[in-house]
Amino acid sequence: MTDDSSTKVALITGGKGGLGSAIVPAFGSAGYRVVDCDAAHPDVARQFDVTDSAAVESAVSHILTDFGRIDVLVNLVGAWRPQDPISEITDEDWDGIFKINFRSVLVMSRAVLPHMIERGSGCIINVGAKQGERGAGGNGPYSVAKAGVLALTEVMAEETLDSGITVNAVVPSVIDTPGNRAGMPDADFDVWVPPAQIAATMVFLASNEAASISGDRIHVFNKS
Repeated sequence: MTDDSSTKVALITGGKGGLGSAIVPAFGSAGYRVVDCDAAHPDVARQFDVTDSAAVESAVSHILTDFGRIDVLVNLVGAWRPQDPISEITDEDWDGIFKINFRSVLVMSRAVLPHMIERGSGCIINVGAKQGERGAGGNGPYSVAKAGVLALTEVMAEETLDSGITVNAVVPSVIDTPGNRAGMPDADFDVWVPPAQIAATMVFLASNEAASISGDRIHVFNKS
């Protein structure tokens, strides 16, 4: 932490994940003070559960006290795992996938938005998925959760019109992360999207050049 209150601050959830490992340094290189958080990793700036409203409110309050501002919120926390058909899925499995993929975005955005509205500026970037645009069999809770993220993005963008805030969703195809490689070892990795390309897209969305872009879905797909 520095005392330079004029430098913009980017709060990035899931900072130690496969995508976060590219997003965090990209925003650092762009001149932001980066606050990365990840409940599963102690070696981050902040460690808290992004699905727990009380924990998030407390963490955001402390970040604002320490840094004075939050200019960018990047909601990276999410997870995919094999899912049973709707006819067989349990409440526990449904709730778990929905919580990490949708509730995390809702709770974090709700905590940060009042500060951005008061400042009259800010940027929220969410992560959607192809399954959120068209439901996929065997991906019931994940598809519904990501569809919710896309709808929430559009709702927040409309509710913050003319307030100096932008809210967008990056919608990638398969991302080339160690986790995805381990889960799909026989796939053609060459057609997957490198995390650095998504990082560059997010840094652009947070820039002044993208100030007129809000409520959009930015597709970052491979060419296959």
